[in-house]
Amino acid sequence: MNKLILSIIFTIFTTWIIIPNKIYAHGFGERYDLPIPLEYFLIGGSLTIILSFVILVLFTNNSININHNQSRSILYPNNMNNIVIMILTNILKIFSVFLFLLAIISGFIGSDNPIENFSAPFIWIVWWVGFGILTPIIGDFWKALNPIKIIYIFLVNNVLKNPEMINKGKYTYPKSLDSWPLIISFLLFAWFENVGNGSNPFNLSILITIYSSASFVLMYLYGAKTWLERGDVFSVYYHIMGSFGIFKLTQNKYLRTTNVQIRFPVVGLTELKTPSVLFVMFHIILLGTISFDGLSETKFWSDIELLFIPVLGKATTETIGIIIIPAIFYILLWLVCKIVAMITLEKSTEEILTSFVFSLTPIAIAYHIAHYLSYILITGQLIIPVISDPFGYGWDLIGTKNYSLNIGVINAKNAWYSSIIIIVLGHVFSVIVSHINAIKIFSTNKLAIKSQIPFLILMIFYTALSLWIIAQPIINH
Repeated sequence: MNKLILSIIFTIFTTWIIIPNKIYAHGFGERYDLPIPLEYFLIGGSLTIILSFVILVLFTNNSININHNQSRSILYPNNMNNIVIMILTNILKIFSVFLFLLAIISGFIGSDNPIENFSAPFIWIVWWVGFGILTPIIGDFWKALNPIKIIYIFLVNNVLKNPEMINKGKYTYPKSLDSWPLIISFLLFAWFENVGNGSNPFNLSILITIYSSASFVLMYLYGAKTWLERGDVFSVYYHIMGSFGIFKLTQNKYLRTTNVQIRFPVVGLTELKTPSVLFVMFHIILLGTISFDGLSETKFWSDIELLFIPVLGKATTETIGIIIIPAIFYILLWLVCKIVAMITLEKSTEEILTSFVFSLTPIAIAYHIAHYLSYILITGQLIIPVISDPFGYGWDLIGTKNYSLNIGVINAKNAWYSSIIIIVLGHVFSVIVSHINAIKIFSTNKLAIKSQIPFLILMIFYTALSLWIIAQPIINH
């Protein structure tokens, strides 16, 4: 394990050296003039991925011991009953439910203008983008702060007085459902974000209400624990992303947090299990839809829209894009796994597919952070004035009503530099997770290394594609 951590540190250090560090820009309203051609950045990022693989091969072998028990508890079961911890935990839960209800109510009775209403900035900026950035860093705290779960558990324990409903529902979760609820839910969410009128506060509140009501019903039918772990798209999403983080929360069958541990980053991803090929599809959809979100801002996609919008319409064209991009990503991954199966002759394509899917998680995390970094720092400031006036009624509760956005908080130079570092590091971590999983499932170190060659090519492709997408809005402005 020490050798693995050393290799990670060395790789990160090397990344900072290899990637060019002189980047100049005129700001976010102007074209960004790179000091060297974009192709050089793509080559530099790809070489970093190759170097990380070489380092892993030199530092690891098939006898590596990934001991997850090295995680250290910082809050033991006995500590969780401490009066101070209980008070702080309940305050956080109450605050989570308060924000949740405020987002719904403000959407229904507040201003129709998204930037004057608490609902849209909170849901899209603070929760989806901001919490989505923090979760991979700190861990899956959504399982403790999920307001729908908090409300349901409160009702079950205090109104219905039947705690067993948390662990067991009226029915057993059907095997035929598999991961279909995750796939359908996230595709609908991605469509609403990219195609539908997701910024309209009233529509947003209606959808939150529908989603919450459906969650209550499904938790009742299949048990809260089962539904949140298998069918609830955001609980599963944040659990995957949070597995990269440094904190691990453990909950019992009644969904009560019993332990909080601190661990090395990325190690949690090697603990995850893939229940089925459909779950792999769900994970690829996460990666593909995030990539489409960035691709939709490029001149390349604008040219495609010019061809198809006159025939199909804008909504249909973008809907097809949301489906096609993840489909292409899945086909590429399947082909790579097929090649690995043919090379190693030890595992089937499906076994390899389900064993290596979480090696793509750091890529999704890195792209999410890089893509939304400027957005959260600049547009994220919209939450400041609506804190004083959540309904758009002209209030000034805490004196921030007239706050003006500071667009100079980050410039194009820092945004590009940060993005390239984040994306390349994400792909380096993907190589690390992939190599660890290869060592686990193949009988010899030689086979593990051979299996990683096709994945290395795939990682290089993803690296170049991600950097190219991030660069397009800047260099083609």
